[in-house]
Amino acid sequence: MIIHLHFHRRTTGVSRSIENLMPCLRKHTDAAVLGYGINTQKIKLLPFLKKIAAGKIKIIHTHRVNEIIFALALRLFGAKFKLFFTRHSENKPARFTRFLMKKADVLVSLSQEMSKKLPSGNVIIPHGVNTDIFDISAKKNLNGIPQEKLITVIGRIRPAKGQLVAMKASAPVLKNNPDWGIVFVGKCDDNKYAEKILSVAETYGIARSVHLIPETKDIKSFYDASDIIVIASTSEGFSLVCLEAMACGKITVATDKTGIHSQVIKHGENGFLFPVNDTKQLEILLSDLVSGKVTPDTEKIRNTVVQDWSIGKAASELYKLYENSLQE
Repeated sequence: MIIHLHFHRRTTGVSRSIENLMPCLRKHTDAAVLGYGINTQKIKLLPFLKKIAAGKIKIIHTHRVNEIIFALALRLFGAKFKLFFTRHSENKPARFTRFLMKKADVLVSLSQEMSKKLPSGNVIIPHGVNTDIFDISAKKNLNGIPQEKLITVIGRIRPAKGQLVAMKASAPVLKNNPDWGIVFVGKCDDNKYAEKILSVAETYGIARSVHLIPETKDIKSFYDASDIIVIASTSEGFSLVCLEAMACGKITVATDKTGIHSQVIKHGENGFLFPVNDTKQLEILLSDLVSGKVTPDTEKIRNTVVQDWSIGKAASELYKLYENSLQE
């Protein structure tokens, strides 16, 4: 049996990645999640402990520092299993995190750039998305939002996600196109930062076109309501939003050389890239898209993900890695 650990209260990109992965992984083998804050097939602590004591759990896959510490504690009590750890952050890990990583039997990274910052011997297996759930659907309208055409930014409200850059770039475009609005979807981690976003809207007189929506589990509805997805992050461990948006056929405008953006998006073909914090370049791109000067092919956008970034492909690669590790 394969167990993924998830010891985190809030839904994050890591949570969504595991939720996407589990149904596909279970097609290959018996798998479940031990933990909380996640909506997927789970195993309770007592049955887990009985199985680990009986040697029935062959692999424990961790994703956070607290999880790998828990797994290492089990080993101290004599539990035998292969220990996996997936790094989800693009930043160079702290010394203690690197120490823990080296205790894992297999270290997984999500991209080439991330791999370079981790201890040697890591295996690159990117996340994938469920292309049956994230698909091209009929355009929706959102309750309480009068604009029918929307630019959407998804992610926790904090500087690293670049919402202020997106707001500054969008403001002149929205002022000249009152039928368009911008929606920021995500938990607010920084109230002062959120106030700066709203201040830009007030300055341009477009407050009615700017909408801050709390974190939601019904993220697909926001993709369906959107015309353009902007990802202005200054750093990303991966960028699941990029894949989800493109799987839905949405025009995606993302920061270059951040997460997997540059691996997935071919500028001008299936999406658009702009330099980190380059407000002017983003404004030009949005102006061209909103005016209809540029009209990307939605099927071409989606096919990029279907062919190379599906959760089925990711699950198959991970399962092969599990099998190989058990044979060593």
